[in-house]
Amino acid sequence: MMKKLTPWHACQLIQLLVFLAVMLLLLFRTVDGAGAVQTPEIRAVSCLCWLGFYFLLLGVEWLARRVVRRR
Repeated sequence: MMKKLTPWHACQLIQLLVFLAVMLLLLFRTVDGAGAVQTPEIRAVSCLCWLGFYFLLLGVEWLARRVVRRR
């Protein structure tokens, strides 16, 4: 049985696709915007920063959803 796709879930799906696209960009670029060559260590740091931002965003959205559902 399939659940109906709500606007909340659609937004989450789009957000996940954007996250994955940016992650792939970070993993496969050879130089960054300043012209610095991307070493594996720098790529790892960039990906971890992006992942941390994504989890922060998910946490804020989760908190907002809990507040809205409580009312």
